[in-house]
Amino acid sequence: MPALQIRDLPQGLYDELRLRAEREHRSLAQQATVAIEQHLRLVPPTEQPARPLTEEEERQARIAKRKAIFARIDAMPKVEIPDDFPDIVEIIHEGREERLDRIGRECGLWPDS
Repeated sequence: MPALQIRDLPQGLYDELRLRAEREHRSLAQQATVAIEQHLRLVPPTEQPARPLTEEEERQARIAKRKAIFARIDAMPKVEIPDDFPDIVEIIHEGREERLDRIGRECGLWPDS
């Protein structure tokens, strides 16, 4: 059976759901299911639910999405990298050294320079 997780549920809604569950002698999950069922019966759907995609349709959708992303990347302006631009390995090495030095000073492993 499918499961549903709700993140960042406002505390007031949670408390109200819990109180109703207690009054109805239901678990929180059961009360949430009842509340959703009741809401769906009261509110008419705005459109027909789409049928699930087949595996091939999902694959084609992923391919189309990927092609669109690559097209946007290709449309971006090209960047010329100067010959004297530092090597990426040097940049990473310097960043690590700076981070280790800062951590060492903040932890009191060596005095400030």
